[in-house]
Amino acid sequence: MAPPPEAPVMRRCPRCGHLTRADRMVKGFGRDCATLLGLTGRSIDTGHEGPDLLDYLREQTEEEDACDGWDRPADRPL
Repeated sequence: MAPPPEAPVMRRCPRCGHLTRADRMVKGFGRDCATLLGLTGRSIDTGHEGPDLLDYLREQTEEEDACDGWDRPADRPL
C-alpha cells in the first residue's frame, strides 16, 4: 500500500489573508491578489526604442507627481 500523499504547504496571502498553496504563490501573494497588484503580466516584453507612454505623460504635467500615498481614500485614517 502506497503512503498517503503529503498535504501541500499552505501560507496566508499578505494582502487578503486567504490560505494559498505555497507552490502557487506569485512573489509571496496568492494568484488573484498578484494579478490585482500587477505582478503577473499577460503580454510578452518585446522591448522598444524611444519614449513610452509614461514619458509622454510626464511631458504633459507641469509639476512633479507629489503623491505620498496619503491622498488616496484607502490610505486615509478612519
